[in-house]
Amino acid sequence: MIISRMDQVAEKEIVETREIVSREWVAAFLVAIATVAIVTLPYVLGYALSGPGITFSGVIMNPEDTQSYFAKMLQGYEGHWLYTIPFTPEQHDPAFLGGFYLALGHFARWMGLTIDGIWHLARIVADLFLFMVTFGFIATFLHNRETRWIAYLLALFGSGLGWLLFIFQQPYWLGAFPVDFKMPEAHLFFSSMTFPHVALGTGLVLVSFWLVYQIGTRHPKSWLYSVLAGITNLAIGIAYPFLIYLVVLTTAFYWLVLTFRARRIDWSLSARLGISFVIPAPLYLYYAYANQMNDVFRSWADQAVTSSPPWPHYLIAFGILLILAALPIARRKASSDYVEKMSLLWIWIFTAAILVYLPINAQRRFVQGVQVPLSILAAVGLVQIVLPRIANTKLYRRILTHPRYTDAGLRRLLLTSIILFFSLSNLYVLADVSVTASLRQPYPFFRQESELEVVDWLKDNTERTAVVLAAYETGNYLAARAGNRVFIGHWAETVDWDLKNDQISRFFDSSTEDDWRRELINTYGIGYIWYGPIERNLGAFDPGTVPYLKPVYEKAETKLYEVE
Repeated sequence: MIISRMDQVAEKEIVETREIVSREWVAAFLVAIATVAIVTLPYVLGYALSGPGITFSGVIMNPEDTQSYFAKMLQGYEGHWLYTIPFTPEQHDPAFLGGFYLALGHFARWMGLTIDGIWHLARIVADLFLFMVTFGFIATFLHNRETRWIAYLLALFGSGLGWLLFIFQQPYWLGAFPVDFKMPEAHLFFSSMTFPHVALGTGLVLVSFWLVYQIGTRHPKSWLYSVLAGITNLAIGIAYPFLIYLVVLTTAFYWLVLTFRARRIDWSLSARLGISFVIPAPLYLYYAYANQMNDVFRSWADQAVTSSPPWPHYLIAFGILLILAALPIARRKASSDYVEKMSLLWIWIFTAAILVYLPINAQRRFVQGVQVPLSILAAVGLVQIVLPRIANTKLYRRILTHPRYTDAGLRRLLLTSIILFFSLSNLYVLADVSVTASLRQPYPFFRQESELEVVDWLKDNTERTAVVLAAYETGNYLAARAGNRVFIGHWAETVDWDLKNDQISRFFDSSTEDDWRRELINTYGIGYIWYGPIERNLGAFDPGTVPYLKPVYEKAETKLYEVE
């Protein structure tokens, strides 16, 4: 009887078309606000609990890439719409790359905000946008309120089983760190803790696919949706250009499926889908031109490799959701209408699985947002298959005989437990970064105030084109906060990063000949030498002992020398 009743509920999910009432949108927004507050907590702790003599950098993870985004915002703040890479000494023409962060810099200047302030404001707004778009996207496919909310909570808080690798003492299993803790793009909660463009880009992908779905269902406004999809894809190109691969290939596969169902080519549909890519095409052609014609930008593109981990890691991250998603089809509980309606979601998952191992530099980026379609499909599997089976077990029925328990209450407890189980990796990440921000406060997330004074001197007293030679970690920060070009500063944006990494070590090696140092300085037009604690750790060479370097500023353990 219980199974029969639960199956009826599952069938209702397929055919029900009830509209969402406004109070449910309010509830979804309140959940989004609460989630943003949770992921913002580590930042608040970092600012509030900075130890004496140190300053929180505003960054809680991946400082290298974050400083690249700060560098773009600084150039926008100073009035530029074209980006000149400050992480390499080679001169080059600027280009419109990183447009989202250039725009944030302009907004910061217009609104009278600091670079840090606009960064955090953008992250909060982008997170709220992502969460609310996620709820709206889910609501398009799920019309049963309970199933919809299961999917929403799984999408926001869900993660994988990467924590099991820690329990079994295999943190680098198969030579890779678990997806749950290495790849913010894999899960929305992790994404929302990191970079504004990641949250914004994911939200825009959801909007683009929602519009594609409406076009595919021959919505009366499909021509308007085609134009809106084109504008959305243009915005993706400004915020997170890599994701256009995912959008294009998913849309192409969806068109093939629709064509196969119709047994003919629908030229009107083809035109409407095509418009969505014609509109942003000039921007992507410009990117291709800039990367090919500018040697420095081409080097950046060639070095920006983010490879996928071995495929078993993706199974650990998404395997359970994938199994739950497949259950309705495997158990033949899904009607043909359901399969047709969910086809775009399966195509998205299939496309991501292909892209993460294609020979493209940005491999792992294409898993971005796949948590959402998986959560939608898994929620249906939970409602259709798993919950009815659990409700029919002897243990469940025995608990129900107790007068203090009800079917509805026990079901809520069960669902809460499931959501918490899927959230374990995210809880670990949140706890770890919170402890780091409040207690550990390590370099480079926290920096000495004396070091910042030297950075400010550079910013106020030197030209932006003046090249500074410093250790990699120092150069990464200088380029973003002072705006100077540096000898080495970013793993992708520094031309010949491996070579320069060796050269910087040789420069501070006391056994290196001065003639080699002077030749390096002349070759790259280096104007200043930064000498702080990290540089001292590279070698015993003291810049103050040679006549061609003169001290121009000093604070605590940091000295700045000018090349004569």
